[in-house]
Amino acid sequence: MLLFRCTKDATAALTTTRKGAVQSWVDNTPLPDDVQPWVWQLHAVKIARQNVLVAMQTETRFAMVFWGLKKGDGETLLRLFYERLANHLLWQAEDAVALDKAASQAMLDRLLQKHTGFRFHTGSNCSVQTHINEVVHCCRDAVADNGCLPDNREEAAGFDEFLNQGIRSVKGGAYFQPAEELLCACLRDFAGMAEPDIAKLRERLKAQRRQALAQSMLQHAEIEGMPEDDPAHALMMQLLAQAQGKGRLH
Repeated sequence: MLLFRCTKDATAALTTTRKGAVQSWVDNTPLPDDVQPWVWQLHAVKIARQNVLVAMQTETRFAMVFWGLKKGDGETLLRLFYERLANHLLWQAEDAVALDKAASQAMLDRLLQKHTGFRFHTGSNCSVQTHINEVVHCCRDAVADNGCLPDNREEAAGFDEFLNQGIRSVKGGAYFQPAEELLCACLRDFAGMAEPDIAKLRERLKAQRRQALAQSMLQHAEIEGMPEDDPAHALMMQLLAQAQGKGRLH
């Protein structure tokens, strides 16, 4: 089951009054004892006079942002949530060369089958909310820079990808990338990938990020006109060579 833990603002966004009757998607009926829910925290804010909802998976801190939804429109929220989640997982598995197309679809089918049921409860986690607040800040910056929020489809998916490529840390622990954490969790739980294989995938993705960073640094050095005999340039070349060597597929 998919469980959304809703902040006070998210609860308000999922509640409306029609003909004097209060209608809400939030239902605090306890879950059955044998249900192990997949938990996401849901928060809502107003940006550019639009309702903006942020859903963040509590363990991986993977976030998706939805906007322009009418008050109390949980149906549209769920449709967009499942659609966006499916696309993200398929794209991530393809980009990481983790599974072939058929295996990726099978992984997604198993995930959706297990989490077709859903429930909205009130409640929140302070640590998760801190990261949600950072996402909200990015949303406000996007509006300040572009004058509007992206659409709820391709542009929104690209915005989510940007958000989840950054690094986060929980309570001073090791830094991690939410996109990678979500993919690895799903590979383990819904594709049956063994931990040693997941560890190899993590190392390969880490090497690819090092390579991308080194290439970006070199491009900046070229733009700035850094001479090739500069020690910093030599160090960047060394980092790039190391990254390319460790980033090869085996």
